[in-house]
Amino acid sequence: MRIPRPSLGATADAVGLALAALTVVSFLVGHGGWLLGLSCAVTAVGSLALLLSWQRRRTVLAALAVLVVGLGAAGIGAAVARSVPPAGTTAEPVLRFNPQLDPVPYCQSYSGTGTIPDGYQLLLFDRGSDSEAPYYFHKQAERTDRGWVAPTLGIGLEPTTGKPDRGRGSRIDLFAQLVTEETAQVMRDRANIAIFPETPDAQWLLRQLPGRTADTLQLVRAAGAGTCVPD
Repeated sequence: MRIPRPSLGATADAVGLALAALTVVSFLVGHGGWLLGLSCAVTAVGSLALLLSWQRRRTVLAALAVLVVGLGAAGIGAAVARSVPPAGTTAEPVLRFNPQLDPVPYCQSYSGTGTIPDGYQLLLFDRGSDSEAPYYFHKQAERTDRGWVAPTLGIGLEPTTGKPDRGRGSRIDLFAQLVTEETAQVMRDRANIAIFPETPDAQWLLRQLPGRTADTLQLVRAAGAGTCVPD
């Protein structure tokens, strides 16, 4: 029995279909993983088998094809569900200080990038580098078009007329803490803070930082009071 050779056109069509199928599978694998690509291939083969068996009245083969299509569809559903993030999860905001390459004076403003999300505030704390001392709370940062800013912060010891170099060379870490609005309200309302015994130079210090540390800026103090007065 002589088997007829396929024509050049039929061969080209078969090669084109094979390349198209490989392209589709490669795209699905690249965007959804092997599970999605394999599931789509299984679904396509099962659908073709179902069509052929239905045309030829092959009931058993049709039932098997339906099962294959169902398995492929289940795999597609599992791949899509795995690629979708769980409900209620959001990416954490990225908040960063703008770099301070040179030593800083006692008082200046500190700015940063990133958007403070609604319902949250950014609080500024400091303490000596490599220190186990408590943290000093400065203030709440303000939102700006370019990110955020904490104006007029006094870092370290304040220089005086008799000691203009006071605090020079001190190494201090400045912390940006992302907290909820409720936490920020308690912290920034100084009327809620009671210090005992009350003295003129008393400070409210925290042993642990609230919220999440968004960024830390390592500073070196320069001489001079700067061009502002801490509020």
